[in-house]
Amino acid sequence: MIIQIITTTFGLNSSDVIFKIRNHRGCLIPLNSSIPANSKHMPYVLEVAKTFQHVRPKPRTIPMTVINKTMKTRLQTIDRRIQRLEDLLPQIKLRHNEKLNQEIECLNQKLRFLHKRMQVAESHSWKGVLTRAPLW
Repeated sequence: MIIQIITTTFGLNSSDVIFKIRNHRGCLIPLNSSIPANSKHMPYVLEVAKTFQHVRPKPRTIPMTVINKTMKTRLQTIDRRIQRLEDLLPQIKLRHNEKLNQEIECLNQKLRFLHKRMQVAESHSWKGVLTRAPLW
């Protein structure tokens, strides 16, 4: 509200300027309605300045050289790993098939062994009488 009063009184465009109030010691104070009254011994100084009047703003830039180098090396290592995997893909498939064949052969041997044991167990039959006396 105070800014509107000042801009209308002096005919200023408030979007182009910045208002600063300084106390008698030269310190900036906030511009609001709770400012104590002005006096002869403690005057306030109103400064009107344009945005970036005393400072030329530089475009914000972050030095990207370090980031670019690290990202480039990471991408190169990932690319090398992918190339190596693509080169080894046929060998990986062969190794996988060999491993599967070995496991299947091992399972077949176990099944043959169990089949033989089952045949031996089936050949024994109960004759109805104990051949030896139990140890009761």
